Amino acid sequence: MSFIKFALRNLFAHKARTILTLGSMTVAVAVLFTLVSFNRGYEKALKTQLQGMGIHMMVVPVGCPYEAASLILKGGKISSYLPADVLNQVQGMPEVDVAAPMFMSGIVRPDEGRTDIYVGIDSTTLRLKNWWKLNGRFFEKPTDVILGNDVTLIELSHVGDQIYVPEKDMTFDVVGELQPTGNQDDGFFYVPLATAQAMFGQPGKLTGVSIRLKNPDDAPIVASRLGKIRGAEVITMGELLGTMMTLMGSAKSLLLSIVLIIIIISALGVLNTVLMSVFERTKEIGVMRATGAAQTHVFGLVWLETLMLSLLGGVGGLGLALIGARALESVVKRFLPLAPKGSVVALEPGSFLVVMAFVVGIAVVAGFYPALRAARAKPIEALRSE
Repeated sequence: MSFIKFALRNLFAHKARTILTLGSMTVAVAVLFTLVSFNRGYEKALKTQLQGMGIHMMVVPVGCPYEAASLILKGGKISSYLPADVLNQVQGMPEVDVAAPMFMSGIVRPDEGRTDIYVGIDSTTLRLKNWWKLNGRFFEKPTDVILGNDVTLIELSHVGDQIYVPEKDMTFDVVGELQPTGNQDDGFFYVPLATAQAMFGQPGKLTGVSIRLKNPDDAPIVASRLGKIRGAEVITMGELLGTMMTLMGSAKSLLLSIVLIIIIISALGVLNTVLMSVFERTKEIGVMRATGAAQTHVFGLVWLETLMLSLLGGVGGLGLALIGARALESVVKRFLPLAPKGSVVALEPGSFLVVMAFVVGIAVVAGFYPALRAARAKPIEALRSE
């Protein structure tokens, strides 16, 4: 215990320098822990979200199928449309259980800082998304609208109310409200398919067809057939997940490069702090050696100081991460495609182990040279120094 107290006293002999070093370590550990936890949680949440959609594949307009699928699932506006006869061809395939058409477009409201996404659907969507829980009823007339859960909070509208859309000079009757789904479905206005097509001047056109197969193993066969439809491309949810993770990998590589720089700076900061401490205590180390302290004792003392400095920074970083992880996550998610709703930071034991391994690694690397230099100091020369 006295050995530890002695090490702590040496560390905080120069408080400003030690506190600055602890600060850089704290930031490095916090960022590293958040990124590790976010990476684990993002992939898990994305898989859960895609599987929960009950969609095995999507038919989208010719172009970049991954971009179109991502925009459709997230509520973005795409610039091209599917031919009118695609739906009949898809529904005619014996392997297809449900083929749900949709037409999606948005009304930008810059004064309110939002875009209202209108999704035209028909009753097949209820079969596709059989987990939906609807308060009210489905469409019976062209001017009926069903509100996603988030929309009800924004519009402050409920079943029985009316919503006026000045941009289209249309009034809708709210006939249903979706209970929370936990995904992008909560943020949409749902109207009859033909109504959405007419609202945005695209009669008979579709932005996508979502498909559930009778047997998911038939996906390659169906995808091959769908790929031959003129003006249409197909993407499976498995392919979309792989693409999303690849895109995330690019963003993660950039972030990890930043973390690597922080790690190097932190290691150099620890090295500088401990090395300066050794230089300033040369005479003290000489006294220790002259009074019987072995080289291993001196080496162990300096290395213990390095380890304690790193561990203090690690604990502080974990605490900072637990407090600020959500804020950093919200920033990172803005740059990721199809980011799942809610928090995806996974506070798993593995993440703590990775971070602690990083902390110990810094202590081992940064503390070796100062500890070795202190242990090799000759008592007579050390006692002569001032």
